[in-house]
Amino acid sequence: MANQNQTFGNFEVKGFITITPDTFQIDLKGKNTPTWNYARINMKMEDGNGKSFYLNAQDGFDSINGKTIFAQIKDSKEQLQIAFADRNNSEILSYVDESSYIRVALQKVEKSEGKKEWEYNNFLTLYDAINFLKPRLETGMKLSVWGRTKYSPYNDSLNKEFQIQSIYLLPEDDTTTLGFKFYQNVLLTTESLIDDKWEEEGIATLKAKVIQKVKKKLTVLHIPLVIRSTPENKEKVRSVIEKFYKVDGDKVRRIRLEGKYSVGYVSGQVKEEDSPLEVIELINDGIYTKEEVLKMYVNRDYVDEMTVIRPVVNKDRDTNKIKADYSDTEYTLDDMNNLDKEPEPVIIASNQFKDDDFSFLDELE
Repeated sequence: MANQNQTFGNFEVKGFITITPDTFQIDLKGKNTPTWNYARINMKMEDGNGKSFYLNAQDGFDSINGKTIFAQIKDSKEQLQIAFADRNNSEILSYVDESSYIRVALQKVEKSEGKKEWEYNNFLTLYDAINFLKPRLETGMKLSVWGRTKYSPYNDSLNKEFQIQSIYLLPEDDTTTLGFKFYQNVLLTTESLIDDKWEEEGIATLKAKVIQKVKKKLTVLHIPLVIRSTPENKEKVRSVIEKFYKVDGDKVRRIRLEGKYSVGYVSGQVKEEDSPLEVIELINDGIYTKEEVLKMYVNRDYVDEMTVIRPVVNKDRDTNKIKADYSDTEYTLDDMNNLDKEPEPVIIASNQFKDDDFSFLDELE
């Protein structure tokens, strides 16, 4: 089966949107393939606390050859191949499982007995979903967007492809925490953890790996992940690092991580020895205290990173115990070198903890 040994990931972004003339681009043509028509969405989302995220996605078809859409058949493990021209054929769609659709819900409509329920619009292609959204989305709406994340190498960096699977309008009185999260299965080895800056800065990095299909070929890609702590949670974060991210010997650990996309400027207080001469003179002359100056004088570094929050944890339905979602037996070093096929485990993400909550450590087996 396709994708059975890939390490999958998802994104979940919630925020207030801003719509500009460039948010939606429709009927674009491919630069190298003039017959390729596509639509693109580049939507700014904000969490209400000064943080923002740009959701980028696109989809299209060949005006001569169309394209083939792969959809899951209801109550079956088989896939249905649908020609692009038949994507709205009701007879064909009657065989398609709900999981194959991109689901959009932007309003409630009256149903029986005067009750209002969400109206769902289903699309087999993101191309159609983008065209549907363009005249309907407005600045200030609060959306929740969920989908699958795929990666591919681009020059010396890693390109993230957001494959949207659902878009919902959040009610004005909704109290859901806004933010830009990811849930990603990664592979860790003994060389993955880099913690030489931990003691001084409270920062560590994970040289994680994922297995993805790139141009129909399974490829091992490197994803840099960042672990950040505060003085208040540094000890607890270190406990998580030791228990879950530090891998010994020849093990390959498959672990599903919860994290957040961090894009923007991060402020950091400078040290006295790094201060300019005029700043030191202000301190020596008694005009300001050292503490006052160092609080005002900060570094601002631009970051675009995937910040790890914690391992995803699930509750066992039979024992009711909390378990971190990881395994040291699903992959080996040879698997990563030879890319032998193994089934992808079924994963359920958990949202039951706040970002700064590490109480799950006490409940783990």
